[in-house]
Amino acid sequence: MTNKEIFKEIVEIMREDSATCKDYGTGNSQEYESQISDDMDRKDFLHLVQEYLATFGVEGHLLFTDFSLEKIGFSVMRQDDVLYVIKANKDTGLVSEDKIVAIDGFSIKELFQREKTFFMGETAEREGKIWSAVLKFYNVLTVIHPDDSKEDISIIHNTKGRETECYSFEEYDDTLYLRFADFADLDAINQLLSKCKCILEKCKKLIVDVRGNGGGADSAFVPLLEYCFPEGEFVTDYYKPEYPIEINYSVRNCKDRIENLKKYLVGDIPEEMTAMLNTMIANNTENMGKGFLDDDDEFASGIIGKKGPEKVLIITDESCGSSGDAFAEVMSCSPKVTLVGRPTMGITDFSNCNVVSFDNFRFVYPTSRDKRIDYGKGLAHKGVPVDYYIPWSPEHIGKDVELDYCLNYR
Repeated sequence: MTNKEIFKEIVEIMREDSATCKDYGTGNSQEYESQISDDMDRKDFLHLVQEYLATFGVEGHLLFTDFSLEKIGFSVMRQDDVLYVIKANKDTGLVSEDKIVAIDGFSIKELFQREKTFFMGETAEREGKIWSAVLKFYNVLTVIHPDDSKEDISIIHNTKGRETECYSFEEYDDTLYLRFADFADLDAINQLLSKCKCILEKCKKLIVDVRGNGGGADSAFVPLLEYCFPEGEFVTDYYKPEYPIEINYSVRNCKDRIENLKKYLVGDIPEEMTAMLNTMIANNTENMGKGFLDDDDEFASGIIGKKGPEKVLIITDESCGSSGDAFAEVMSCSPKVTLVGRPTMGITDFSNCNVVSFDNFRFVYPTSRDKRIDYGKGLAHKGVPVDYYIPWSPEHIGKDVELDYCLNYR
C-alpha cells in the first residue's frame, strides 16, 4: 500500500472502528493528509502519522509503529532542561546517571516545544515513556557523563540488551516481594505463584511491584485477589465499577476478533476454554455491525478474601498501564492495600485493542470505551492515584526508593 492509502485506511478506522470515534471522530485528519506524499521519507511518514494520532490524547492504546525501526535501547526521565538516563543497553554508549543536555543541537526544552504534540500535556514526571518514542527520530545526543566529561553519542536502533525476568519473587524475613513486568503470560504467572504459594500464605506483608507493567490480561492477576482483600468477604463487595464498559461491534472489529479467536481453537486447550471461545465467537457473530453495546461481564465474581498477608503494598509508577492500571485500581479498593510510588499511566478509558498490519507498519487502536468518560471520571493523564506519593528525582537512579519505603513500612 502507498503512504496515502495507508493513511486513508487509518482515518476510516478512526471514523468507524476505533472506540474513540464517539468522542473525537477523525480529529484533524485533513490537516495531516495534505502533508502526506507517496515519495516522502519512511521515517517522516511514520513521524507524521504518530503526531496525528497523538492529537487524540490517547496514550498506550492508539499506536502506529514500524517493525523496521527497533528500540533505541535506553530510557530517560526529565527534570528541568536535562534528560537523565535511567537504564541503558551496554552498546548504546550510555550509562545510568548520564545527563542528556542536547539532541541534534536542540536543548531539551527546545526539542520538547518542537515535539510538544507527542507529549499530550503530560507533566515532566510522566513524560519518560514518551521520550523513548520521540528520540527515535533524532540522531545525536550531547551527553555529560558522571565524571563530568562531555561527549556526542549517536543514537542507534538495533541495540542488544540483556533479557530480564518478567516475573520474580524474593523473600525478606516476614515479607514476600513479587515483581510483574506485565500480565501477559498467564502460565508463567501461575507457575510463579505456585512456587511461592507457601510463603504467600504465611507472610505478614506482601509487596507487589508493577512499575513499568506493560499490561496483558486482567485475568492474569485474578489469583492474587483472594490474598489482598479482607478474609471471608467477596472482592465484589469492595470493587464495584460505577459505569459499564461499552464495546464497538463494528463489522471490521467483529471479523478480526472472530478470526483471532478461531486461531486459539486450533491448539490443544482445555474444554472450558473451548466453550468460552465459542461463546465469544457467537457473541461477535450475533452483534456484528451493531456498533457500541454495553459489556455486562462482572469481574472477579465469586472470589472471597483469605486471611493471607496482614498488609499489602503495591508499587506503581507512570509507566504501569493497561492491565497494570486495572490491577492498581482493583487493589486500591481493598482496605488491606496501600499504593506507593506514583499514579499509573491511566490508559484504560479506551482498551481492548485491535491490530492492523500494513506491510512493516502496524496500527493499534482500541475497541472498547469506559463510560465513566461521559461523567468526567476518566483516568487519562491522571492514572490511578497512590496513597503514598514518592516524586521522582535523580536520587532514584541506582537506588530503589519505593522498595526501601515498603520494606520499612509498619
